[in-house]
Amino acid sequence: MTVPMNMQHTPHIRLSLGTKLGYAVGNVGLQMLIAAMSFLLMIFYTDVALVPPAVAGAALLVGKVWDTINDPLFGWLTDRTRSRHGRHRVYLIYGALPLAVVAAAVWMVPPGLSPWAAFVWIAVTYTLFDTVMTLVQLPYQAMAANMTQDYDERTSLTAFASMGALLGFFAGSVFMPLLVRAAPDARTGYALAGACFGLAAGVAVAVVAWRVREPATTGDLSPTAPNPPAATPGWTSVRSTLLATLRNRPFVMLVSAAGLVRLGLTLVQASLAYFVIYQLQGDKGDLPRFMGILLAVVGVSLFVWKRVVDRWEKNLAYILGLVFCCAGLVALYWVGPGQQALVTGILVVVGIGMGAHWIVPFAMVPDTIDHGHMQAGERQTGMYYGLYGLVDKLARTLATVLVAGMLELTGYVPNVAQSAQALQGITAMTGLLPALCLVLAIPLLMAYPITRARHADLVRSVGAAAPAETASAAAVAATPVRQSEHTTRPAWEPSRTLPGGGHDFAHSR
Repeated sequence: MTVPMNMQHTPHIRLSLGTKLGYAVGNVGLQMLIAAMSFLLMIFYTDVALVPPAVAGAALLVGKVWDTINDPLFGWLTDRTRSRHGRHRVYLIYGALPLAVVAAAVWMVPPGLSPWAAFVWIAVTYTLFDTVMTLVQLPYQAMAANMTQDYDERTSLTAFASMGALLGFFAGSVFMPLLVRAAPDARTGYALAGACFGLAAGVAVAVVAWRVREPATTGDLSPTAPNPPAATPGWTSVRSTLLATLRNRPFVMLVSAAGLVRLGLTLVQASLAYFVIYQLQGDKGDLPRFMGILLAVVGVSLFVWKRVVDRWEKNLAYILGLVFCCAGLVALYWVGPGQQALVTGILVVVGIGMGAHWIVPFAMVPDTIDHGHMQAGERQTGMYYGLYGLVDKLARTLATVLVAGMLELTGYVPNVAQSAQALQGITAMTGLLPALCLVLAIPLLMAYPITRARHADLVRSVGAAAPAETASAAAVAATPVRQSEHTTRPAWEPSRTLPGGGHDFAHSR
């Protein structure tokens, strides 16, 4: 009997600079798409495609209903993928081209559609995009947790990935408005920019598939490897894996806090264009300038936050960043027309705080996966990132729907001066409500239990268990007696009894 590779302990791998840079390239393309849609998709629908806000918001919600199924399902699927290309890398290889196509289609709404036809078009194109994005982004993120188990090396990898994400966010939020303005008309500009961004994202994903390899210890099994005995039926396995993930208290606390933060920051992103054009009474050229300032501050602050996280606990660093963000967002509520200089100063404060969100939670997720490994005896990286991605995307969609609902309720009319009621709603969605979401996340982060010392204990526990399991599996292969008489397992690993009386260690890793 051969000991499965996913049963072995992943070492504290020190990653090369080339590997970190190659991995970061993927975030450039993916975050480019996310930024463009977060900042500009709603105003494209309402002010260019002339779709009623309520119709656009309802159509986007359709994709997120499907997300409640596809994120956990695809996470479970990647955990059980067997491919000569790797458990996660195979999705990047075959997903790059479809991602480019569906990302471009989102920005190509035909003119003259009725509200019902516009609803169908947006729902279909966005759902297709969201599905392919999940199949690419989820494995991409899951690769990071398996590339190294070193507490600080993960922070380093996350810092590189965050810098890539920052460059992508800059391109999505700054370059798209510039490309649109350079086109003969806005509709053509968004279509061309969407096609360019889709192509860039596909190339970025292909670069990761080419440059980054998964360690053999992450369960990179060949297609010809024998299936584990008495495998659990598909949907039952999905359910059991999902429940095991939800029993991981640190993960639930982290994903809840990060979801609240994502909701708040996406409210800012979705409302900022309306705020700049109608409340600040600037022009559409002000938006890329403000975004450039904000993201430049975020980029510089990443280096500072990396040093803070190296010296502080991750949850405390995250809280400090949220305090900076809240202070700036509350101040936005009192900004009046023409106060561009004041907005610039406020965005500097917000950018400093946002830097923490760009690096810290993504360095915390792998630590919670280690906790789940110790707790359940099974490393289900894909399911964790599936649920994290689900909460993240639900928060993004809820923010978009809230902004659309606010515009509808307050009587927003595109491309004209807004009423006092509409301006009140825009400023609330840009400042006060996002700040409230961030404040609600702080108690969850204060109670987060994984510290640097506790994580070291987790890794030692898992590492000590692996040699014992390898030895017991070898003994089972050499001795034709009942497995239950000759296998050992960590005290925290549940016994998995097979019909023949043995223990399914091949399936439990």
